[in-house]
Amino acid sequence: MQKGVIRLETQYWQVNPACPEKEIIMQAASLIKAQELVAFSTETVYGLGAAAFQSQAVEKIFAAKGRAENNPLLLHLSCMEQAESVAKEIPPAAKMLMERFWPGPLSIILPARETVPAIVRGGKTTVGLRMPAHPVALALIDQAGPLAAPSANLSGRPSPVTAEHVKADLDGKIAAILDAGPTGLGLESTIIDLSNPGCRILRQGGITVEELEEAMGMSITVNNPEQENFPHYQIKSKLLLGPSWEEIDDYLSSIEQLEKKLVLVHPYIDKNDARWEKLKDRYPQYQSYDLDLNTATNRLYSLLREAEEREIELLLFTPLPKKLGGIAGVMLDRIYQAAGNSL
Repeated sequence: MQKGVIRLETQYWQVNPACPEKEIIMQAASLIKAQELVAFSTETVYGLGAAAFQSQAVEKIFAAKGRAENNPLLLHLSCMEQAESVAKEIPPAAKMLMERFWPGPLSIILPARETVPAIVRGGKTTVGLRMPAHPVALALIDQAGPLAAPSANLSGRPSPVTAEHVKADLDGKIAAILDAGPTGLGLESTIIDLSNPGCRILRQGGITVEELEEAMGMSITVNNPEQENFPHYQIKSKLLLGPSWEEIDDYLSSIEQLEKKLVLVHPYIDKNDARWEKLKDRYPQYQSYDLDLNTATNRLYSLLREAEEREIELLLFTPLPKKLGGIAGVMLDRIYQAAGNSL
């Protein structure tokens, strides 16, 4: 148990994702107002919410997740009035992006009002704002007010895209989980920093670089995850990237006589690849898994968690391109982030 975490009986409530039951939302909002933590579904991943202006409640997020206290939190909002109440100023570029992409998977960093607790800001003078596009999240915020909310997982673990993922990581550490089924997108929000002149994308996510550049009529600098030294996901299964089809074949041949629980994963843009079919035919003892980079955004984090639950030793990925555009590029970024190394 993390320091500062009190063992709780976590309430587990199923809620209609399209039309959340008012009584359940009211119960969850009451817990938030009582300085407790509630996990809720968004269109990206499950979030872990605390009352934004109650520092003692926000402290519980860091304790439950094992999160570094200098790591700022996003504020989740349900209306523009809330944005105006926490941002010191909203420049025209930010207003334009809010009008175009909110509600939706875009977080915007702006100068913060002094009323935003320092623990939310990570001691900085800025705050990240997001308006989720999910009826459950919006209903909860309407009742409880703005929420400080990171993803509802232990720090370093794959982001949760189902309530079961939340329960696996945080059961007994938080007051309640609102189960609205699997999230739609399964990728975190894009984070864009507009707190200074110019703009920079700090994290790629549900709104693509191309969409933002088209909206703003300019090229945007994107932080390189390798330069930011992002940590690998903390899972027991090891991820290996195959530099080439030949090297994958050689590796599988070398371990063919060994007892090894391995899954072959083929992240693809075009599924019709004869080399993949040949590889599966040659090594039928290993399960194979298709992962469409264009559409299977929800499945990547589930795959990482499922492999761990099944005690898979290795997830061996077929050759990946160095760079892709759109959502496929964001998926590629996450795979490189998750992988330990290459063969």
